[in-house]
Amino acid sequence: MECLNCGRPAEYVFHVLEVRTLHIRDIFGEKRVQALGKSLDYAVCRTCAAARLEQIRRPGKRMVKSGAPFAAALALGIVLISLLPTGGNAVLRLMGPAAAICGILGLAATVRDGFRRRKEFGALQGEEAMARAAWECLLEAAPRKAGDSDLTYIPVDRKTLALKNGDLMILYHLLPQIAAQAYDLIHCG
Repeated sequence: MECLNCGRPAEYVFHVLEVRTLHIRDIFGEKRVQALGKSLDYAVCRTCAAARLEQIRRPGKRMVKSGAPFAAALALGIVLISLLPTGGNAVLRLMGPAAAICGILGLAATVRDGFRRRKEFGALQGEEAMARAAWECLLEAAPRKAGDSDLTYIPVDRKTLALKNGDLMILYHLLPQIAAQAYDLIHCG
């Protein structure tokens, strides 16, 4: 099988169950309609998995890239605070502190998430960490949309086989009836 990411021969093969979610908005709010899709096989090569694992273990570049908009908001907030007069329009005066606060909170969340993921993967041993990194590569490269529906994937492996309906529902954000169908399909084949 070929790598979903780069097309090279793959070492990590994942059997997944596709879940299609359609978000419907009406006057009463938003509802989700879900259906199970096909059972698919995706694969990721060792090179792509190792690159992802390296990104996770050294989160600096990724944090800089994802934190840049928040840093820009912080800088804009500081500029607005220093340039706007104190007697001007109240809405304009509040934009500076609001932008600065959003920038600070966004930067803090980005840094916290990067270090949390590094710690989480640091606790995993060699091959387990590579397999988890390969799964993340798969989730990034696999299709996310089919028409108007969002696509998510449930891995069919021994960990998933040990889960109950409620666990599937919580972990994969499934509706109760879809969790029951997924449970039956995963176990009965």
